[in-house]
Amino acid sequence: MQDHAEWARLRDRLLSRGRMPELPPGWCHQSAMLPASGFEYGGDFIVSDLSADGRRLQLVLVDVCGSGQSAVPAAVKLAGALESLVVAVPDEALLDAANAYLQRQPEDENLATAVHVVLDLATGEYRIRSAGHPPALHWSAARREWRIDNARGTTLGVTDTPEFGETRGRLAAGEALLFYTDGVVESRSVTMDDGIAWLRGVARDAVLDDWDGAAKRIIDQVDLGDDDRAVLVVRRTGI
Repeated sequence: MQDHAEWARLRDRLLSRGRMPELPPGWCHQSAMLPASGFEYGGDFIVSDLSADGRRLQLVLVDVCGSGQSAVPAAVKLAGALESLVVAVPDEALLDAANAYLQRQPEDENLATAVHVVLDLATGEYRIRSAGHPPALHWSAARREWRIDNARGTTLGVTDTPEFGETRGRLAAGEALLFYTDGVVESRSVTMDDGIAWLRGVARDAVLDDWDGAAKRIIDQVDLGDDDRAVLVVRRTGI
C-alpha cells in the first residue's frame, strides 16, 4: 500500500509531464481536471509536444482504466512512455506504439482511451485520431456552436490489431477544438449521447460568456461521480 507521500510524488510526476508548451501568437490553450469524488488526483492526463520551429503541435489526452488514486501509477507509466514516443515515432504511428506498450503491461494496467491531435499552427489544419475516446468537439465561429467530430477507434490495450478512426479539418480564426474524458459526459443515469448533448450546450454557454476560464467552468458543472474528468481546449484566436 502506497503512503500519502508516494501518491503525492506520483501526482507531481504526472502533473509535470502534463504541462502544455507556450503557443505562438494567434493560439491559446486551457485545461481543467477533476478526479473522482473523494480523491485528490486521478488518472486522466495530457502529453504534448511543440516542434522546434513552433509550427507543429501534438496533443494526447488519455484516460487510463480505473479512477482516483488507483489509476495514478498506471497513468504515470503510460505518460512517461507517451512522452518518449511522441518525439520518437511518426505521428501516424503514435497510438499503435502506445497500444503495443500497453499490451506488454500487467493485465490491470493495460487499458486506456486516448485522442491524439496533430495541429499545424501556421494553417490551422488538424488531424484527429481516436482510440476509444469520446468524440472531440469543433467550435464553429460562423454557427456559434460545438459540432461533433466523427473520429472513433479501438481502446488501447484491447487487441494487438486495433483500428483508430481519423478525421481531418481546419480551424479558422475564432474556432477551437474541445477534448474531454468520458467522466465529463457519462454516468450511471445518463447515456453517452445525452451527456455529449449536455456538454455541447454547457460548453457553448461557457465560451459565449468568456473564453478565459471556460474549461474550468465546464468542469465545475459536472456532477461529482466515480470517474475522473478532464477538459482540454485549443483555440485559434487569429490575433
